[in-house]
Amino acid sequence: MSKIPYKIYLTEDEMPTKWYNIRSDMKQKPAPLLNPGTGKPLTLEEMQPIFCTELIKQELDNDTKWVEIPEPVMNFYRMFRPSPLVHAEFLEKALGTPAKIFYKFEGNNTSGSHKLNSAIAQAYTGLLR
Repeated sequence: MSKIPYKIYLTEDEMPTKWYNIRSDMKQKPAPLLNPGTGKPLTLEEMQPIFCTELIKQELDNDTKWVEIPEPVMNFYRMFRPSPLVHAEFLEKALGTPAKIFYKFEGNNTSGSHKLNSAIAQAYTGLLR
């Protein structure tokens, strides 16, 4: 059996280029957002004063499985990503599991990657308004 490396770094050309829309695989879809005035599902037009159109389309999309990450967002991700995947060998041993467990090390990113990844995409789509 080959040894699994402790840290795995993706090169820029190995970084994901699409976001995954979990709703496309959900057997039971989330309830729609309701208009408080009518009690009916909110439409794209009703949401436009609050959110940019691209985000609304994604929010209302139950079918598209993969969403292309726009090139300007990818360029930003290339500057600050990827952080390494770390093989949690000691946790696997402590749990006595045959599963291979990995986690993202974000110790070098004090704000946390979720904030950076999400904020950049939101800022980009907000500029499309």
